[in-house]
Amino acid sequence: MSDWVITFKGAVLASEYDGATHMNSHMYVERFDQATWGLLHAIGLTPATMKQQALRVAIVRQNYQYLRELRGGELVQIRSGFLAVGDKYFRFLHQMVDEESGTLLATSDCVAVQASLDHHESVPLSKSLQEKARSHLVSTDAAGKALPS
Repeated sequence: MSDWVITFKGAVLASEYDGATHMNSHMYVERFDQATWGLLHAIGLTPATMKQQALRVAIVRQNYQYLRELRGGELVQIRSGFLAVGDKYFRFLHQMVDEESGTLLATSDCVAVQASLDHHESVPLSKSLQEKARSHLVSTDAAGKALPS
């Protein structure tokens, strides 16, 4: 198994929280989306490479779990890794943690495929891409917490 990839670091800004200073739910989704781009970059999938190949990445399933609300000013980190890699899909997990305590705050569990921009259907992942994704395989316990590498 591999180490987790740090795909996001930031703070909860005033523009991102409600009157009770809790981070708005759409900001969790936005942060996980940013983390997805960081993880894809780690395996060589960038907007430029996808455009060159006339491909895109399509998330076909995404599940969120919110464990604790974030408040204004808190520092967060998202670590990401792949849970499974198949011929036509990969499954990855983002874990949002409190930067100071390491407490797990929220998760996003996703399944994605590569799709042709021309034909609008999924295509097999290249062997090279599968190998790069497998180099970032991680493990979690039943509660979704990271296991040591």
